[in-house]
Amino acid sequence: MVVQLSACKIPYSEKDIGIVFRYSRANIYSYHALIGSLEIHPQLANIPVFIPSPDNFLSEVNKLLSIEGYKKLVVGLSLHTFQLDETIKVIQELKQLPKSDQISIIVGGPHPSAKPEDLLNEGANFVVIGEGEKTFPEIIAKIITETHFASQKGIAFLNEQAELIIQPPNDLIDLDDYPPFAPAHELYSALEITRGCNYLCKYCQTPSLLGKKVRYRSPQEIIKWGKFLLSKRDSWDFRFITPNAFGYGSKKASVPNIPMIKELLSGLKKLQAKKRRRIFFGTFPSEVRPESVTEDTLNLTKEYCDNDNLTMGAQTGSPRIMKLIRRGHTIERVVEAVDLAISFDFKMNIDFIIGYPEETEDDQYLTIDLCKKLIAKGCKVHMHYLIPLPGTDYAGVTPTPIAPEILKKLRKWSNDGSIFGSWQHQHDLIARNVKRK
Repeated sequence: MVVQLSACKIPYSEKDIGIVFRYSRANIYSYHALIGSLEIHPQLANIPVFIPSPDNFLSEVNKLLSIEGYKKLVVGLSLHTFQLDETIKVIQELKQLPKSDQISIIVGGPHPSAKPEDLLNEGANFVVIGEGEKTFPEIIAKIITETHFASQKGIAFLNEQAELIIQPPNDLIDLDDYPPFAPAHELYSALEITRGCNYLCKYCQTPSLLGKKVRYRSPQEIIKWGKFLLSKRDSWDFRFITPNAFGYGSKKASVPNIPMIKELLSGLKKLQAKKRRRIFFGTFPSEVRPESVTEDTLNLTKEYCDNDNLTMGAQTGSPRIMKLIRRGHTIERVVEAVDLAISFDFKMNIDFIIGYPEETEDDQYLTIDLCKKLIAKGCKVHMHYLIPLPGTDYAGVTPTPIAPEILKKLRKWSNDGSIFGSWQHQHDLIARNVKRK
């Protein structure tokens, strides 16, 4: 089913309006979904979309206005917290272009959804709060028709008195109503099969950004798009976007929906035909939760998929911290899941976070002890240092420093390849920010 986002006829002619995205690998899933939502819009599908390289972004925007003669450009920017400074610089540079009054800047993503004022105060015109497939086209339609935004859900903006206005949330979308990427522009990526999370981990932005209600793209839609991909490519690796691959279709992660997972994986497996295709389930860019690792989910993965590894979140080795961060499982369940997966010959990549504000040195040593135990079992540890992200319970807090002896251990493990990840960069970034304060 294709959503009809607008019933009105939108009057525009050639070069009245164009849409430009500042495309980057870190944001491809967001951009592909937004462009895909424009492709199915009955009134906006023919508006030209431009994706210049980041290096040529400003010059291309200027060219479209000054040489190509576009009367209006909508610039779309998606960002997370690590991209905030870079994005603010881009907005400021856009504002300095000769015809900047013909540019409408719309930003979205995790950081602006939680702190829209950070971008609006720097010159953005609108912030999309939460998911954008429905809201982004609605904003563009209002820009074209010069309709007031007082009734527009899911956005934030500054009024004429420079006061921050945050509108009520927009309706959550049905994933089946929207393409997972932008096929008309040949922009393909991993298939998003789950959106939202009903766990409320204190460090995570997902529930506040995408909702606590978990939504699934149906197996039939996923298989349809899988067939489409193989009609366009001689080979394709199926990867999935989901916070818990083994929870696909479930109401509780501890009770996997085996029939629905099997329908999805077996349907994609049947598409093999003469094409080279691989299926990767429960690994990057998704992961699995420990309580969803069962004999049934592992058997399905072995039967239908090509990955020999799984990515699983543990997040701490301290039972006290595990309860405080509201993970919803125990340390024992982490070890049980690892042992079970290893018995099925899967290699395990385990996510950990260190530096929670409630964490003591003893808690950190418990995390190190669990890491040591899992490394001895052949696991790779993906270590993170806590980033207090806006929109989470930890927004604005100062993470606990890593104890000196533990810091030495982590650096040694990083050097010998036992652990990986950006924990050192994250740790140094937080340390610099604390010093500036």
